[in-house]
Amino acid sequence: MTGGAEGVGSLLSKSAAQLSSAYRANECSPVDVIHALRAAIEQDVRGINAFCHLDWPAALSAAQESERRYRSGQVLGRLDGVPVSIKDLVNVAGWPTRRGSLATSDFPPAAVDAPAVAQLRAAGAIVFGKTTTTEFGWTIGSENPYSGVTRNPLDPERSAGGSSSGASAQVAAGWGPIALGSDAGGSVRIPAAFCGLVGFKPTFGGIPLAPSSAFAEYAHLGVLTRSVDDCYAAMSPFAPDPLDPSSLFPRVDVSVERPLRIGWSSVLGSRVQPDPLVARAFGQTIGKLAEAGYDLEEVSLGLEDASESMWTVWCSRIFESFQAWPESRRVLLSDELRDAYEAGRALDMAALAASRTRLREMATTLAGLFCRIDMLLTPAAPSVAPGLDKERAASGRRDFNWFDVNGYAYPFNVSQQPALSLPMGMAEHGLPCGLQIAGRSYHDGQVLKFGSVAEGLLKS
Repeated sequence: MTGGAEGVGSLLSKSAAQLSSAYRANECSPVDVIHALRAAIEQDVRGINAFCHLDWPAALSAAQESERRYRSGQVLGRLDGVPVSIKDLVNVAGWPTRRGSLATSDFPPAAVDAPAVAQLRAAGAIVFGKTTTTEFGWTIGSENPYSGVTRNPLDPERSAGGSSSGASAQVAAGWGPIALGSDAGGSVRIPAAFCGLVGFKPTFGGIPLAPSSAFAEYAHLGVLTRSVDDCYAAMSPFAPDPLDPSSLFPRVDVSVERPLRIGWSSVLGSRVQPDPLVARAFGQTIGKLAEAGYDLEEVSLGLEDASESMWTVWCSRIFESFQAWPESRRVLLSDELRDAYEAGRALDMAALAASRTRLREMATTLAGLFCRIDMLLTPAAPSVAPGLDKERAASGRRDFNWFDVNGYAYPFNVSQQPALSLPMGMAEHGLPCGLQIAGRSYHDGQVLKFGSVAEGLLKS
């Protein structure tokens, strides 16, 4: 070890800023952190199963390069020497992209890094492994056919959420401060809520995403961290990239001189009400913000019927994703995903057109609301993390519409707005529940700034 002896747990509990500070002070090195990270993951006896691919030789090489930069005073930025994982929907050069599916087991390794991965490397981040995802990221569960069940470190008999299952489990387990996930309907924010983390889905294109998929206009990359400050650090490398035209907008930190106007709602995109203890935590959060002097207004948007439309469009995109595959490869998909594929194939144009129209109306309604407010607060999920058996029983139903059981997240994929999930206390069985903060498009800095304030209030 470079500096004084420091335990594995102490090293891995550090934030990105604390790691950088420790490196500069020669208290530890990036090499020490990678050795500690490997030891912690390999010694886990809980069966968390957060990773589907780990590359320790590459991580050690990157750590050694980072260590040399710290010694020579040529540090690249806030993430230099910080370990960051990549969700297995995103390409990393030389690594397989299995997407949680047996149907991709013979696909060759990725030839090049996705833009976001390249930007992380350019910032000095140590890309050490790929985290598990539900099959092709199509649902919010915690299991996939390729690597099996990913467990919640707070209670291994419960779901870590999805589809960024491994990303949330990794950060919650203390195996590094930052994970790159993706979110096309809540797949960063929902697992963040279940695991007591901060999850941020920036404005559409805020993190460049290429190549695009059939879910192109809903899919965002996002980050999972243990604090809003780490979220700032995690977002620092990302910039426009020509491979993703939606990313080609200026990054400007928007601030307002007047007091923020904040709306709140306990329901949003489905009729499901929050569990009583989640509702109580949300009410207490609204109360703390009011006591702190914020201008708060309850709003009613009438979007509770939109979850069926979202499910219809979702199934159509699943059909679009696999319609060019030969049947011999489609049969390798899970039964549940093939059921969704068949549901998409059976759709008629009138049903699809009506659903797409309803989602455009939803986006218009949200745009109208954000003409008079700056932020909208909701729960991030209506319940705490479900038990794995309960989740498996629900997701195994052929008619399972997961948007109907969590209507808070997907509306901001439709509208492409930034949305942040952060812990707002404990609910059932001492498990965390999440607060969602949504803001205006391109006002990501404002969302994170308010999130940092709310984080402090909720910890007090």
